[in-house]
Amino acid sequence: MMSADVKCPSSLPPKWTIRSASLVDLDSMVEIGLAAMPLDPQWHYRFPYRHEYPEETRKFTRLRYKTFLENENSQWQVMLAEALDVERLNRSKPVAFAIWETLNSVQGGNREAQSEVPNQAAALWPKGNVREHAYGSRRDGDAKRIHAWSETMSKSKKSLFDHRYGSKHFHLQILATHPSYQRRGAGASLCSWGIKLAERRAMTITVFASPMGELLYEHLGFRSVALVTVKADDDDESVTLAAMVYRPRRPTIPRLKRLLSFEAADPRMLGPRHATVVIQS
Repeated sequence: MMSADVKCPSSLPPKWTIRSASLVDLDSMVEIGLAAMPLDPQWHYRFPYRHEYPEETRKFTRLRYKTFLENENSQWQVMLAEALDVERLNRSKPVAFAIWETLNSVQGGNREAQSEVPNQAAALWPKGNVREHAYGSRRDGDAKRIHAWSETMSKSKKSLFDHRYGSKHFHLQILATHPSYQRRGAGASLCSWGIKLAERRAMTITVFASPMGELLYEHLGFRSVALVTVKADDDDESVTLAAMVYRPRRPTIPRLKRLLSFEAADPRMLGPRHATVVIQS
């Protein structure tokens, strides 16, 4: 398990290795998430009692990340960024991760399959029983705020992304970098993985960006299409996120030929009707 006080071994920019995550990486992901997420305003908004009940936060963070890694519905792709750990015999260690909802790209744009997948955010606080989670009650969060978050984000995703882009988009659910490695390129490298996939598939990337992530996404070519504010009834506090999209540029003819050659060389990346999608983008 990587400790939460991991230190960057050098002031020089690390060389990142991007790879798929598995259940073996769960402990490292939990440590990264618990260190990084409190820097995001929405984390304090939803979980204002996490300092009183830290084990509750750890428990449910672990359960949620485990669900992403188990990926029972083939909905998620979890990617890790690793940096060279010179203090441990030049071994690599995870320092950032991205969780992508890639069902559209895996299924080749099957809307019916997408509609059958349960809403992960809503599962955190089931409708009609906001104090209870499938694994029991939790005390670190504000139930009304979390319920408002789940409802608002689910409705916003449908109206801003799903209805507009249909089966031709995939979603960045979570991007987290350990604070010791922030602003060093790990998050950008993980986003670049998704951008390359979007370019190969001629698909749009969507994300709800917090203030701490909005500048990174803008730098990478995302643009804001709306602001989404989450506010529970009878609550003075709220949190606002930017709904952002990345749309690949239409490839030139030489680039299009390279893309098709690449896909033809790797049948695993060739989904139903994919060639048509690329040509028409």
